[in-house]
Amino acid sequence: MWRYGIGHSQLLLASPATGTETGLGVHFEADEYMRLIRTFRNLWITTADEQQIQEVETSGALTPRPLLVLALHHDNGVGLIACSRLRIGQFHGQPTSDFDVVQLHSTATR
Repeated sequence: MWRYGIGHSQLLLASPATGTETGLGVHFEADEYMRLIRTFRNLWITTADEQQIQEVETSGALTPRPLLVLALHHDNGVGLIACSRLRIGQFHGQPTSDFDVVQLHSTATR
């Protein structure tokens, strides 16, 4: 986990940029729910399954607006996040949420 800003409910996960290689950033915006660990090894992100969505819905943390409910799979298990927007991009140097977007996924139907 690189940074979490509670003021804007944003989470930035970043892989380090090494030498001439670019880093990869995953920026979750308008986060409503998170169940995560601090460090991820071999991270991959999918949409949450029905059981995971039920966990988020019963938490009482959701707002009326549509949210993406995502599962963050890693070597030590699965984390969850419910957010309004997900951006994935590349950066050079220090991670920042202002990166070159390589994929964008907006609001969900839930």
